[in-house]
Amino acid sequence: MMSDAFAPGDHPASPALAVLGLAAIEEDAYRTLLRSAGASVAELAAQLSLPVARARVLVADLSAKGLVVPSRQRPRRYRAVPPDIVLEALIQRQADALARAGAAAAALIEEFRPAVFRVAPGNDVIEVLDDAERVRRAIVEIQRGARTECLCLDKPPYVAGPPHTVDAAEIDGLARGVAYRTLIDVEAFDAPGVLERVRVCMEAGAEVRVGSGLSLKLLIADGQAGLIPMSLQALGGPVLLVRASSLLEALRDYFDLLWRQAAPLSVADCARSDPADPRAVLDSEQRLLTRLAAGSNDKATAAALGLSPRTLDRRIGAFMKRIGARTRFQAGWLAAHRFGMREDA
Repeated sequence: MMSDAFAPGDHPASPALAVLGLAAIEEDAYRTLLRSAGASVAELAAQLSLPVARARVLVADLSAKGLVVPSRQRPRRYRAVPPDIVLEALIQRQADALARAGAAAAALIEEFRPAVFRVAPGNDVIEVLDDAERVRRAIVEIQRGARTECLCLDKPPYVAGPPHTVDAAEIDGLARGVAYRTLIDVEAFDAPGVLERVRVCMEAGAEVRVGSGLSLKLLIADGQAGLIPMSLQALGGPVLLVRASSLLEALRDYFDLLWRQAAPLSVADCARSDPADPRAVLDSEQRLLTRLAAGSNDKATAAALGLSPRTLDRRIGAFMKRIGARTRFQAGWLAAHRFGMREDA
């Protein structure tokens, strides 16, 4: 049975040794010589049904690759080098070449990763992206190009997809070690699935805080590129691409200012209270604390929690009594310490 595998001309459409740089006819010739104690060029040509001149070139190519060796006798005969000797060397040579190619490719990717968004002579600092597909692609490309951090201001309405959709580019970035800081408007939690999306990202390593009244959406990567929708109401409308500039630095400073004023969110805050209902994500007290810490007023908080103003007052009063606070300010201070909310977090 083993000898059948070396029958000349009986090779797959893609030769088994092609990855080592052998053409199909070269593999046929090598297999043929392995089956014999050696052959002259004329004998090899006859066995492969080739012109003698073609067989002579073939033998020369196999000799150059170390697969056959010539005898000293005349007419010269050619003997195949055993596979366990020569093929291991070819495999190692190919592996070394692939390793060098991989290193060169990695260096090239690293060098040109931010090229799409790099400010070059003649490029505008601000570019208007008015095509929805271009916007989606830019969101992914900016995150894939990030090396250290991504900053995000997040609020409804959502233009890049359903609010519950986890951003695969963000998860990939977190896996690469990119630090994600997301400040999410408290209004977003009213949309089904948002807290579940936030929970997945936080479990992957993202840091999330909650604020209220955000006036814009924003994505900044490494201080090199940023995206800002021109309108929060026009879904799918134009988006500004801002490249590295004093404007982008100012936007980053604005983000940091909002970040310091926002309330930290923990994974526990996003835990489902009823596993059977994916939309039930915070118990009433945690949702109340999240709203109050984010600066939401009583009217908006009551509406979001489905409570009357009087019921909201009772809930707040009950919470203050439970933690021993006499004023709302004191309640906020005690809650911050109890739930690990730090000013410098």
